[in-house]
Amino acid sequence: MKIIAASFAILIALVCFSPQAAYWWGLSNLDSKPVASEKRITPEQELEIWQKEFGVGTPRVEPVTPYRYLFYIYCNVDLGLRTQECESRYPGLRVSSFAVKYQVADGLRGKRNISWQVTWMAYTIWATRNWDIHQILATYHEKFRPLSELKRG
Repeated sequence: MKIIAASFAILIALVCFSPQAAYWWGLSNLDSKPVASEKRITPEQELEIWQKEFGVGTPRVEPVTPYRYLFYIYCNVDLGLRTQECESRYPGLRVSSFAVKYQVADGLRGKRNISWQVTWMAYTIWATRNWDIHQILATYHEKFRPLSELKRG
């Protein structure tokens, strides 16, 4: 009976701590952290990006934990991708993931897919905790700005 109880306790501990461990492991996979854009975009550009691509309401980001990130994934599986309900529960999370995507990919060239996925998740969470919404949107804009803007200059 003691072996069953100990096994159950170990299983519960693994389930409870594995998201945090995955987060720490993901953060350790890059030599340097992603860098937010130093350029600023106008409030109008921020609002346009937010309304067109990501947001419900006004541009904002809430810091998330690895556990909340898992709930966000569950929300998208349960209710569908890009639903207003999921985006309003976890504001700024999706745009944060796109803002760090290429910097994570550049730092992980040649690594396995699992490394890429966990590291992207970790730095998405990290960005929500360390960058404000203006930095996130400016970094996103730098990588994904519309072709019409690229042609102008």
